[in-house]
Amino acid sequence: KIKKDQSGIEIGAAVTISKAIEVLKFQNKNDFNSDFVMILEKIADHMNKVASGFIRNTASVGGNLVMAQKNKFPSDIATILLAVDSMIHIMTGSKFEWLSLEEFLERPPLGLECVVLSIKIPSLETIKSESSKTKSRFLFETYRASPRPLGNALSHLNAAFLVQVSPCKDSEGTIIDTCRLTFGGFKTKHAIRAKNVEEFLAGKLLSVSNLYDAINLLTDTATANIPHDEASKNAYLSSLAVGFLFQFFNSLIDSPAKINNGYLNGHTHLPSVEASQNHVQPNIFPTLLSSGKQILESGSEYRPIGEPVSKSGAAIQASGLFRLKF
Repeated sequence: KIKKDQSGIEIGAAVTISKAIEVLKFQNKNDFNSDFVMILEKIADHMNKVASGFIRNTASVGGNLVMAQKNKFPSDIATILLAVDSMIHIMTGSKFEWLSLEEFLERPPLGLECVVLSIKIPSLETIKSESSKTKSRFLFETYRASPRPLGNALSHLNAAFLVQVSPCKDSEGTIIDTCRLTFGGFKTKHAIRAKNVEEFLAGKLLSVSNLYDAINLLTDTATANIPHDEASKNAYLSSLAVGFLFQFFNSLIDSPAKINNGYLNGHTHLPSVEASQNHVQPNIFPTLLSSGKQILESGSEYRPIGEPVSKSGAAIQASGLFRLKF
């Protein structure tokens, strides 16, 4: 059962993932504003990378979230729905209640008397900044790193970023009004929000220095949420999280004019827009580049170490005189 109105879209807990993808991807653009339609489409695109087609056709959205809550399942769906401030409708005995997804994930595992009824993706009005400006826009992006990026594999780390931005009056930069940054796969009980990074970025002009400080905060958050006995995984997952954050916000630092002039119509992927613009006019928005150089010098001190070695018997094999015995 699926309902939709001006407050958002409500998806029944028993609705399959495939059906949810179909509903979210083909929304009538007249029903919601363009930013919300963009968010729904990107949620659907990410859901399409979850598991295989057979599993998506049989598994339910509610079941996926219950697994994330009870069994520490690294759910992509929980991460992306947490980013858009989704709500969960629960029946406990004869009592009905609405919980935010964040509250639902932090609660003790559901008992036998509890039933998840539906999941609601609220419209953007519920998460807009109180000082929202008429020119503000919502930008949304999801990320996942897995053995098979196109799907059919659990992700090592997944992330979703929902950011409300507006042009700065005093400069050509971009102001971050509000943001929700969620990550899943940190070996914690469930998907989490990087609240310290959100609070740091809210209300700030997006710049290289602010992004650098946000990355340091995120690194500390990742380190605190990964078991210390897994040092190699700790470094890998931290680097993934930082990479996702940098990829998202760096495109905004380099291209404020695209937001101010309305080029980002909500259906465009930020890095692809940046690449196409830089291909035509590569010097307009300079990117953050890094370079490296390594010089290897060979000497006669350790000869013949470092010299090529001839394969034994190569000459006779190449001549055709060598016979192989089976």
